Amino acid sequence: MESPSGGSGAPAIAFISGPVDTGPDEAYFHTHYVPRINHAIDCGHHFVIGPLPRGVDADALAYLLAYSVAPSRVSIFVTPAEDGMWGAHFRSFGVHVQVVDGQMSRDRDAALTQASTYDILRLRTADEARVFYGRLWREGYVTNTERNWKRRRGIPEDAVVGVDEINQTMGDVSNVPNPRHQGTLARWVDELLRRHQ
Repeated sequence: MESPSGGSGAPAIAFISGPVDTGPDEAYFHTHYVPRINHAIDCGHHFVIGPLPRGVDADALAYLLAYSVAPSRVSIFVTPAEDGMWGAHFRSFGVHVQVVDGQMSRDRDAALTQASTYDILRLRTADEARVFYGRLWREGYVTNTERNWKRRRGIPEDAVVGVDEINQTMGDVSNVPNPRHQGTLARWVDELLRRHQ
C-alpha cells in the first residue's frame, strides 16, 4: 500500500478517484472506499476530488461532508467549463474549488495528481466489470482511474499492468492475483531502472 506522506509537517493529501457509477446504494463506494477514507480522516489528511455529479466523486464529497470533515480539508478540481456548470454549487458547501488550466478531464486529473501525495482508488476487476457493464464492457479499456494510478508512478499509459496488481498496491487483497499479470509492475519498474542506470 502507498505511504501517504505530506512531507515537512504538511498533512498528506489523498486524491480520491474511481468509477462514475458505484451501483445500487453506492455499494462499490462503501465497500472499497469508505475504510480507506475513514483511515485518512482519522490521520488528519486532506482530500482532493473531481467534480462529477455521480459516482465516486459525488459519493466521496457527500461522505466527507456527512462525516463532518472540515470543508477546508476538501478541494474540488474543475476545468473552466465545469466551474461554470458546478462551481457555485461546490462553493456553497465551503470547500475549496480549484480551476485548472485546460478543458479536458486529463488536464484536471493531472492537476489532482500533482496536488496530492497519494491515491485512494480501486479498479473493477475484469469479472466485476463484465457483470456490472454487461454488453458495454470492453476488454483492455483503460479507465481514468487507471490513468491516475499510472500517472502517479510515471508509468506510460499504454503499459499493461494487471488490475489485481494495481489494486494490491492500493491495499486491496480481496482478489487472488491473476498469475498471468503477476509481477508486471515489478518487471516494468526493473526495466525502467535499468534504462536509467
